[in-house]
Amino acid sequence: MQAKSNILDQFWTQAKSDPAVSVPALRQELADFSNPPFFLYDSSMLLLAMSDTAADRKIALAAIAHCDLRDVQSSDYFYQVHRLATLNEDTTAAAFHVLEDPKYQVFIPQHVLTLGQNYVLVYLLLPTDQHYWEQPAIDRLNIEHGETAQRSLLLLLWYAQTRAADQAIATFAQDLSKPAATRGYAQELLHHKEKIGASMRTRALLSSEESLRQKRRERLKAVSDEALIDLDDYTELLIAKRK
Repeated sequence: MQAKSNILDQFWTQAKSDPAVSVPALRQELADFSNPPFFLYDSSMLLLAMSDTAADRKIALAAIAHCDLRDVQSSDYFYQVHRLATLNEDTTAAAFHVLEDPKYQVFIPQHVLTLGQNYVLVYLLLPTDQHYWEQPAIDRLNIEHGETAQRSLLLLLWYAQTRAADQAIATFAQDLSKPAATRGYAQELLHHKEKIGASMRTRALLSSEESLRQKRRERLKAVSDEALIDLDDYTELLIAKRK
């Protein structure tokens, strides 16, 4: 990256000087995943800098899901994908990309907050429509072998709060082929609903299930510890509502 930085700067300058030519060319090259992994990330950012349309956001998301995360600063990747999530783009493939790195984390200096792989995944998906990612997350959990990734997917599905997601967590918890520690984590998530008290159930009467889901999506457009506290509060209300 350091060796190519000047060349990349020149490339960006040249591309921006003639978007009528460069934008169609970028669209074509970003659809070719055999291109160098860093090109797929850097040029996706270039494309969005010149044409931030829904169609080009989809092209960029597909391309960056094939980048090499070692080439990209984790915070840059996080913020770029999170921005697209707040626009309700389907970020599933790009979000699942972080599951490949069990040590993936992002530090948010403004809030002295460190997000591990689990909450990075939550942040990159929960602001979007749930139908984008719920079934893919269930499918991925069924084949995922990494324990850190399994826990991240289990947490994501716990936040889903649907019958299908609950069943996926329960099935995982009973599968003796899965690691004991991760099965135990799945059991903990399943039993969390037992901690919901009467006051929370009373509060839940004041909101509809859909309004609670929408409030969670909106709240996670902000990246902060306060937003995560609110996420858990809305989720507990949602659990009480479902009960």
